Amino acid sequence: MKTYKERTHDILWRAEELKTKRRKIKFASVAAACMSVLIALNLILFLPYSTAYPSLSAYKDSEYYSLMQTLNKLTYTPSPYKNNFDAWFGDLLDGMKGAAEGDDNLTSDPAAGENYEEVTNNQTEGVIEGDLFKRTDKTVFYLNTSDRDHFTLQCYNVAGMDTALCGEFTIPAGGEKDSFTSPESAEMYLNEDGTRVTVFTPVRLSEKGARYTAVIGLDVSDPANVRELGRQYLSGEYVTSRSMDGGFLLINQFNVRQNPDFSDEAQFLPQYGDIDDLQSVAMQDIVCPEDARTARYTVLCRIDGASYEIEHSCAFLSFAQEVYVSAENAYVTRSYSGTYENVRNTKTEIRRNDLTDGALEMSETRTEICRVDLANGALSVAGKYDVSGSVKDQYSMDEKDGTLRVATTLRRQGIINAAVYVFSVKEFALLGKLENFAPDGEEVTAARFDGDTAYICTAYVLQFTDPVYAIDLSDPSNITAKDTGTIDGYSFTLFPFYQGSLLGIGYGNTRDTLKAEVYLETQDGVVSDGKYELSPCIFSDLFKAHLIDAGRGLIGLHVYDYDSETQSYYLLLRYDGYEIDEACRIPVEGDPDKTRACIIGDLLYVFTTDGYAVSAL
Repeated sequence: MKTYKERTHDILWRAEELKTKRRKIKFASVAAACMSVLIALNLILFLPYSTAYPSLSAYKDSEYYSLMQTLNKLTYTPSPYKNNFDAWFGDLLDGMKGAAEGDDNLTSDPAAGENYEEVTNNQTEGVIEGDLFKRTDKTVFYLNTSDRDHFTLQCYNVAGMDTALCGEFTIPAGGEKDSFTSPESAEMYLNEDGTRVTVFTPVRLSEKGARYTAVIGLDVSDPANVRELGRQYLSGEYVTSRSMDGGFLLINQFNVRQNPDFSDEAQFLPQYGDIDDLQSVAMQDIVCPEDARTARYTVLCRIDGASYEIEHSCAFLSFAQEVYVSAENAYVTRSYSGTYENVRNTKTEIRRNDLTDGALEMSETRTEICRVDLANGALSVAGKYDVSGSVKDQYSMDEKDGTLRVATTLRRQGIINAAVYVFSVKEFALLGKLENFAPDGEEVTAARFDGDTAYICTAYVLQFTDPVYAIDLSDPSNITAKDTGTIDGYSFTLFPFYQGSLLGIGYGNTRDTLKAEVYLETQDGVVSDGKYELSPCIFSDLFKAHLIDAGRGLIGLHVYDYDSETQSYYLLLRYDGYEIDEACRIPVEGDPDKTRACIIGDLLYVFTTDGYAVSAL
């Protein structure tokens, strides 16, 4: 039997042993907890981000499912970071590393997106185009867009030298935080009896957090008491519009943002209507190419001219903004990379010293042109044409007598040149073509179709050389060209002018030199018959800012002349069949891009963002 001391010793020993076990258990628990935290932290910090496309299985029953899949690939942007650690601390470490290495860590802004400027007059009979300026025989309406929070419709009575402002109406962008995002793009129309103005303008609605095109109706039957009739909206950015058959054709661009929420149709589909009840373009009315490269729609809408309701719409994914509208069709373009067959001993092949036998597949820029039938107020896709090269603008396309004529800039294997193609509108068959009619390196800078002749200006833009070609399209199977040879400057506008001549407006041998030149087509070629130059000056390159009165041989535009005592003035030129001379200069102020003028009787009326002027011719 153990003594008292022995029993006490055993008890103390077991207690100590128990305490040691408890310490070990506690230590193990703490270690396990730390390890769990460490593992969790590693998972949080270093677990790689997924680079797979987001799942769209939740939308597999949607009519837009195939479109969503295309947009998912075009808009999904994976995180630039590998994991959370890289996201949270990568920039800090990079900054420390850069400072240690003496790196300034400078970055450049991303390249700006494509800018679009519509420079057009009435290209097709019966198809009216919008402008900042419209008039009746009694009243002139000028849309002053100098402020972003509101526009001002200014009404002037036509009374010769006694012309004066007879009414003004403020058109708000919307709420206090709304704004007109691109005032330079705004346009308006006046109906036949002069009682209604319709404004098309880009606007940003802060509550929606997005851009729209607003269609705003105004009652101007009493210019002193103008009132607003209502508004309709189309999501996206305004491109252009037309008035035809008492209604309107609106053309818009809608860009899908990166990583859109496909549960919200407003984020990936163009929408239209009343701002509180917008509806999406139906899937059956969306054209989605298999090789779509951009998440951008070109959207066409037919709008009732009385109620402003959008009657029908269609959208073209990955198409460009260049749209030509004839009396019966609209033509929408899409550029893409393709190939062409080059046969041995052609002009292009010889320049490359390519002496292989047979046809060769070579890379080039191509354009798909989609025809939209406008018959009976509907918008239906009729078919597509395919051409080599890129289409500069609407003036590079023209419809006449059942044919579509197209001028393009060729880009083949790094070589630039020009071409013209003629198609059958209804059969979509190629009837004829003329390729490589310009010197290598020259691109199309301006085009104008006049009857059976296509006038095309090509240029080395950086070198300011300006050949003008008259291309005979009367026999599509035998297209021929005559040219001016190489002259200084280049034209960005061509227009049929006085007594069968052709007017070119553009730059002289520098970008601060205004050049107005008249060309005549002769038996042997195209010749320059008169030229006016002004330098150094700034002037508008927008065609709608130019006054062109072909019948009287008059040309007018607002210039800033650095060498003149009166630097800002409206310049009126006159071509008399022999040469171009100054007719008058009228001092004016304002934005040259927004200056408009007209001739009524023997008076010249000029309207600017800063006022108006009237002068005798």
